[in-house]
This record gives sequence, C-alpha cells and structure tokens, in this order.
Amino acid sequence: MPRDKTDTNAKIIRYMKEEFLTYGYEQASLNRVSAKVGITTAGLYKHFKGKEDMFYYLVKDTLAAFEEVTDSSESRMETDDSYNPFDDDWAKFWVDFIYEHYDGIKLLICCSEGSVYEGFEDRLIAYEEAANKRYAEILASSGRNPKKITDLQWHILATAYVHLIFEIVRHDMAKEEAAQHMRFVSTLLYPGWKEIFGLG
Repeated sequence: MPRDKTDTNAKIIRYMKEEFLTYGYEQASLNRVSAKVGITTAGLYKHFKGKEDMFYYLVKDTLAAFEEVTDSSESRMETDDSYNPFDDDWAKFWVDFIYEHYDGIKLLICCSEGSVYEGFEDRLIAYEEAANKRYAEILASSGRNPKKITDLQWHILATAYVHLIFEIVRHDMAKEEAAQHMRFVSTLLYPGWKEIFGLG
C-alpha cells in the first residue's frame, strides 16, 4: 500500500519550517529534514525543487500579505486628499499583522541569509523611505507645509521605524510585550513624524 503523500508532504513542511527557523537558510540541512520525515533526501525533491523552493513555500503568503499592505497604503495616499496615516492605529495593526504571519516574518527577517530574500528588510526600508518622500510631496502639492529634510534623514527615519517594528520577532516577544513595544515606538516616533509632515 503506497504511503499517504499528503501526510508526507505535511511532515516535510513541518520539519523544513523547524529546520529553517533553527538553523537559518544557509545552514539548513535537507538531510536532517528527510531523516525526520523518514524518507530519502532524493524523496524531498518529489515534493519541492530544492531548498529555495521550500523556503519560498513557507514565506509566500507572508510576502503576499506585505504586498497587499503596501498597495493599499499607496492607493490611499494617491487618491484620498484627506488621508492622514496618523489617524490609524498602526501600533495595533503591526502587532496583529506580525502575529498573523509570525513564522513567515521570522523566516524573512532572521533566517533568510544566503537566500534570495536576504535583503527583505532593506527592501522594506527602501520602500518606506520612498513612500514617505512621496507622501511629503503629495502633502506639499495639497497646500500643506512638510519640512525639508535630507535624503539621508529620510533613510535614517525609515530604517529606524522598520527596524524597531521587527524587534518583535528578533526578540521573540510575547504578543502583549509586542503591543507595549509598539506603543513605545509610537510615542517615540510619531510626534516627530507629524511635525515633519506638517500634520502636528
């Protein structure tokens, strides 16, 4: 009687996630995964093309969720003159978002070295930097008076914000601790952001 491929596939997914979270992409061993599943390493390739394909499978839903957030934010900035991002509770949003996609975010932020996703956080910082500049331009064109700051200052602000958000997964915070952390981040950064954008 043939093995249940669905059951085997579920085991592969469980153990490869455990492997990547424990050792990171670069040091992850397909031999260890196959041994835990109880199949040969060659047998893994009947389910996934290789290590990169396995990692992508584990993070693809998280990547799609990030894309949805950025697309929605861009759309609101471009089409709604009254949009004020500080009207939204981003502290709560990011905590809920991270815990909905925790393993995927942990993999991307802490375990992706050596993979094509190694620069994921840097790409988010670049996006945040560009989006903030664009938002300042939109506000200026609508009669607001955002402050003029340098490209380096935009970069530093974006880096600080994105990095602080992902301290949640770097330090494996419990959800309530993460909520306290993000309230601290909001208190620390948002008054300055409002002043820069002329929204104080």
